[in-house]
Amino acid sequence: MPADPSHSGLLSNMVAVVTGGASGIGEAICRAYAAQGATVAVADINGFGARSVAQSIQASGGQAIALEVDVCDTQQVAEAVAGAIKQLGAVDILVNCAGFNTFAAPEEVTTEQWVKLRSINLDGTWHMCQAVMQTMMAKGGGRIINIASAAGMLGIPKAIPYTVAKHGVVGLTRALAVDLGPYNVNVNCICPATVETPLARAALTQVFFDEMTKRIPLRRLGKPSDIADAALFLASSASSWITGVILPVDGGLTCCLRAQHYE
Repeated sequence: MPADPSHSGLLSNMVAVVTGGASGIGEAICRAYAAQGATVAVADINGFGARSVAQSIQASGGQAIALEVDVCDTQQVAEAVAGAIKQLGAVDILVNCAGFNTFAAPEEVTTEQWVKLRSINLDGTWHMCQAVMQTMMAKGGGRIINIASAAGMLGIPKAIPYTVAKHGVVGLTRALAVDLGPYNVNVNCICPATVETPLARAALTQVFFDEMTKRIPLRRLGKPSDIADAALFLASSASSWITGVILPVDGGLTCCLRAQHYE
């Protein structure tokens, strides 16, 4: 299903692969890209969810396919990307949004937790980059957008493996931007603060959300569309001379020690 030349928009005739596309931020990015003319491969370990999002995009007049893939598995990643290229003809944009976190005190972190969080958040991002970058290099251009976290810029409590992995995503972004720049491949990273998604609501308490909102200068939590808007800009021609950037999309959280004075 190649991109439809009749589609117009910022991403007209482009093909995007979005991991973690079955829900939350990834889903919002898939929908934003499709609305701007891209053909979207909705990639997720949740195959049912990926198919549901793809079908919903199609029902709204957009173009999308579903890819069921575990980003931790290099063989699955290679096969999924190869299948997308065969079906869609190219990959112009990759968004690495698949992620996972659990909270635990440092002394409670197990080797299994460390490996799982690193594998999903950092290794999975690298596997997807590795799978698409040669085709981007060969055609002389592309966009890679990694979704890290405010935890990729600062430490957060009881989340050592996640924080380390997201810092790794930031480093990977900068290193790839240097190496892929000569091939006209832009590599950038978005670092969201807390975003209201079904996954976040299931994992965190209302007390957490209330206290986090107090710390954010703009006085609200993020919405998936906030991150999708930034991802749309970084995928569009408006950002053609931007690479290696670590962009906080966080309501101002990482620009201050605290949101207000108490003296």
